[in-house]
Amino acid sequence: MSRARRAATSRDVTAPPRIFDRTARRLRRDRYLQHGSDELERYIAEALLERLDAVQRRFATALVINTGHGILAAALRGRDVDVEETDHGGSTPVDEDRLDVGEGRFDLLIFASSLDTIDDVPGAMIAARRALKPDGLFLAAFPGAPSLPILRAALADAAADDRRVAPRLHPLIDVRAAGDLLGRAGFVGQVADVETRDLSYASLDRLFADLRASGLTNVLAERHAMTRATLDRLRIAYAARAGEDGRVRETLSLITMTGWKPA
Repeated sequence: MSRARRAATSRDVTAPPRIFDRTARRLRRDRYLQHGSDELERYIAEALLERLDAVQRRFATALVINTGHGILAAALRGRDVDVEETDHGGSTPVDEDRLDVGEGRFDLLIFASSLDTIDDVPGAMIAARRALKPDGLFLAAFPGAPSLPILRAALADAAADDRRVAPRLHPLIDVRAAGDLLGRAGFVGQVADVETRDLSYASLDRLFADLRASGLTNVLAERHAMTRATLDRLRIAYAARAGEDGRVRETLSLITMTGWKPA
């Protein structure tokens, strides 16, 4: 059962398990704002704007959570939307794990790539629905299953001899679970879809550098430094999956969620 399904099932019975380190997530975001590459952010912004282009209505107010360098927020302002954002100098204090920005304030609320690192995903989505005006639109986008399948397979091989297998990659939400979450959170007209982006790396270190630059490093609550021996095995396992040109073909699966608050 996926992480999202477990959280959705147990939400009303017990508190959600602590999967992510909120402090590490904040520090990672701060580093990304100072030194990160905006390539992935632009890709996500384009995907979200495409969804908005398919909607025949105007949005007057919007909240963009984890706006990054402000690419999406700037595009929305270019469409005459009054935007509040939580990064890029934004003045709206938002804790994604305990989202409380008032009730019925926004026509549009967007989680730009952070929803997948929240312990209580259903709770965050219910809070987002409450923050929307009737007939308001919820959007979210994030890397989901089955992203980076080659790295995951190589990690399994590299850890085969370890006495203790430490988690290295985040559990992922797949497109089916995303659709279920929209329904459980009370959205209507819900749509969840996935698009795949092909990636190519000459080495494991180039992949790691890309993940750091994109703000996608490990923020799991339980994480441990990788030993040199495990890292050496991982480099070998990853390189063994390269094609004839010496490059490893990876994929990034971008999950996009769309849902409306009932009028």
